[in-house]
Amino acid sequence: MTQSSLGLEILQEVTRIANSTLDLDETLEKIIQVIKNKMHMDACAIYLINESDGLLHLKASMGLPEKAMHINLAMGQGVTGWVAQQGTSLALSEAMQDPRFLYFPEIEEEKFNSLLSVPILADCPPLGVINVHSVEKRMFSLEETTVLETIAGQVTGCLKNAIQFHQNQMTLKETRILYDISLAVQSTLKLEHGFWIILSAITMGEAGGFNRAMLFTLDDKNRKLQGIMGLGPDSHEDAVRIWTELDNKKGDLLQWAIKEAQHDLHRDSPFHNFVCELSYTVKPHENILSETVLQKKPFNILKAKEHPLVSKEFIDALGVDSFATVPLIAHEEVLGVILVDNRYDQKPITEENLRFLTRFTVYASWVIENSRLFSKLLDTNRELLSMKEQLVQAERLSALGEMAAEVAHEIKNPLVSIGGFARRLKDKMTDLSQKWEDNNDLKSAANYSDIISTEVDRLERLLKNTLIYSKSGALETEQCQLNKLIEEALYLFKAGLYEKNINLVTGLETDLPLLDLDQQKIKQVLINLFYNALESLSLGGLLKVETFQEEYAQKQKMITVRVEDTGGGIPQEVFENIFNPFFTTKHTGTGLGLSICRKIIENHGGTIRVENQLGKGVTVYLHLPLQNSPDYIKN
Repeated sequence: MTQSSLGLEILQEVTRIANSTLDLDETLEKIIQVIKNKMHMDACAIYLINESDGLLHLKASMGLPEKAMHINLAMGQGVTGWVAQQGTSLALSEAMQDPRFLYFPEIEEEKFNSLLSVPILADCPPLGVINVHSVEKRMFSLEETTVLETIAGQVTGCLKNAIQFHQNQMTLKETRILYDISLAVQSTLKLEHGFWIILSAITMGEAGGFNRAMLFTLDDKNRKLQGIMGLGPDSHEDAVRIWTELDNKKGDLLQWAIKEAQHDLHRDSPFHNFVCELSYTVKPHENILSETVLQKKPFNILKAKEHPLVSKEFIDALGVDSFATVPLIAHEEVLGVILVDNRYDQKPITEENLRFLTRFTVYASWVIENSRLFSKLLDTNRELLSMKEQLVQAERLSALGEMAAEVAHEIKNPLVSIGGFARRLKDKMTDLSQKWEDNNDLKSAANYSDIISTEVDRLERLLKNTLIYSKSGALETEQCQLNKLIEEALYLFKAGLYEKNINLVTGLETDLPLLDLDQQKIKQVLINLFYNALESLSLGGLLKVETFQEEYAQKQKMITVRVEDTGGGIPQEVFENIFNPFFTTKHTGTGLGLSICRKIIENHGGTIRVENQLGKGVTVYLHLPLQNSPDYIKN
């Protein structure tokens, strides 16, 4: 068979392959099989340039050892790298004697004498390289070189289509995985379970197929990274067992992991316990984990023993010479680090793996951030419930105080009369007993009158103390920013506003002057007003809070707080009694909420007024004076 007919036959086969499949691996396997068999070569290999790292990756081979598939070459490195860089074919009858030759024990190149290498030319840089090897020393003819170059040119379009199809499939797979993971992590508020879902996807082949994954969280206060979870085999035997079990699983492995697998079994793993014992200080130039946090970027460590930020102790602890670290970032804040490696199958971590892992860590950051927000929500809810209980208790105490004050005032008037007559009686009886010293009855009466006078004095002091106790007490004022108190009070109702889909609109005037306020009492007023508004609002209602400076009541300069809701207003018969003590339409409470609010505002020298629009809503105005208020304690 002539070289031209051979070339034509190979081209026909390649054309048939191009039309039969878009799968890249299948396309490459069929092409090298045709080349090797038709050209009667001992081995054939195709290298393709990876866009993510710019390296030549051995993508398909026939006649070479399986371990050769791990070889990656830089442009210009070795004969293959030189051909790719120069875009020129190279035929070597004694390949190992060429100065450009680079020996790879994985290929067992000592078995092959001759090498023909041609570039797969597309755009610049080339798409890849095709190599054919011969065990016997061979002088490649010009016709053979031309045939292989023609084949390389013919497969360009085929490979470009297959590569594009492969990239599209990978993008689709990534999108599906990321979608599944996003749904999974949103379905749980348990921090540990969320982490387990993320690390499971990373180590099950879905997001890079890493052998092991380690999760560290950052304690920002102490500037320490603490290991909290490790997922992966504990030994080579364990790796084989796990991978065999996963191969036997049917259907979607990720869905199986999310829905069926027992996520708490990792706690019994020696590897998990090992990770939980790891802790590293975050300092510049301290270690690779610290640099991942400080620089907020991933690291792909290919030769850990030669890296200045990787200590021997760290390498010995991991048991690997290559690994990758990726920061967990939310709102520009680093929350932790994920470290991955391939200790058991020794697969290199490519830039494509690292890119996908980086995208994946977004969801791990969500898990941490959601957990933190949920924890804050629980704390806020507890604080709100506590303040509500305190408010109810304050209402009860205030009611008791009002009752005590009223009873004390009723007792005070007759007691004054009793006290006056008792003292006059005591003086009279004392004079008579001294005048009639021999009269024992007068002495006894004088003694009784003294006892009566003394007890009345004691009762008057007790009554006076009761009246003082029933008052609101002196204000503990200090200069503060009213807007800040409003924001703090509104924050307590964040969850309630969210649950009822309330539209909160704030218009807090900037640069308001500082006021002399009792912060706790004013906050109590604000909480009471917001709580009443929230109770009246239905789903999707509006709560509007504003502050502004104005002249009010005889041109007095005031700062006004305006709280408006769309809760439908208050029935007129109820509205007329809202400031009356002990009046309430609720099943719980004492009806003293607005009474206490008015008393607090008035003690600050201010006023409170309410506008009611039936069918629309209620607007409450708090007017607080700019000047220092007196201590309004009334007898």
